[in-house]
Amino acid sequence: MGTFLSVLGSVFTGGLTGIFSAGIQRFFDFLHVKQELAMKKVDHEHEIAMRRVDGELMAQEWAQRTKVAEVEAAGKEAVADAGAFAASFAMEPKQYSARVKTGPVTGFMLVLLDFIRGIIRPGLTVYLCAITTMVYLEAKAVVVMLGKTLDPVAAMDTYTLIINTILYLTTTCVLHWFGTRNKQKAPGAK
Repeated sequence: MGTFLSVLGSVFTGGLTGIFSAGIQRFFDFLHVKQELAMKKVDHEHEIAMRRVDGELMAQEWAQRTKVAEVEAAGKEAVADAGAFAASFAMEPKQYSARVKTGPVTGFMLVLLDFIRGIIRPGLTVYLCAITTMVYLEAKAVVVMLGKTLDPVAAMDTYTLIINTILYLTTTCVLHWFGTRNKQKAPGAK
């Protein structure tokens, strides 16, 4: 019976050891799978982060491309405007009276038209400067005359207001005339 108990004890303890070792193996397999899942999670999070960075870079790139396209469009529009302005010079004759076979009255009218077209800007500029000078002198005379009845501060305020208004209007007109001139030469002008 001793042998039987010895065999039974060996079987029983061997079974327990086998079950225990299988349990330990399963536990370590579980830890291994858990570790692999954690590593995959880290890899996926890294991949997601990289995709986000790629998306942000792509968004920035498209924003830059959009800006470049807007600048190019504005440049093309400016070139088209300049081309249209230059074309308007080509359509408008420099002189209506040049190389036109007309009678004496029609020829005189065309020459008069050319003269009026040529004198408008300089004529208006000189006229506005002359008017400014005349209004200045008149304002000065009025202020001197009213200066006896006005207190000096009110006379100076009136004088300053008139001068500032006239200078504003004249400067606006003169700078408008010269500021609206195109910096390009007319087509065919050398």
